[in-house]
Amino acid sequence: MTKVNFILFFVILLMALAKINSQHQSRKLYFELDQQKEISQKLNSEYSQLQLEQSTWAMHGRIEEVAKKSLKMKTPEPKKIILLERP
Repeated sequence: MTKVNFILFFVILLMALAKINSQHQSRKLYFELDQQKEISQKLNSEYSQLQLEQSTWAMHGRIEEVAKKSLKMKTPEPKKIILLERP
């Protein structure tokens, strides 16, 4: 009978250690998930900022200003504008 008790004791001990390990892994993964959520929120915020910045840089007035100053371009006279029709 003591041999059976010994075997049951070790089985229970192994199961207890497995449960402890499982809980530890669960806590570790939950902590990692929480960190990844924070990173995701920061990246979403940065992405929103970049979209706003891109829309600001791509405004028609800004492009026209850069074309006039940096590229020395000017608006053509209305009589020199040719409209093309789609085929």
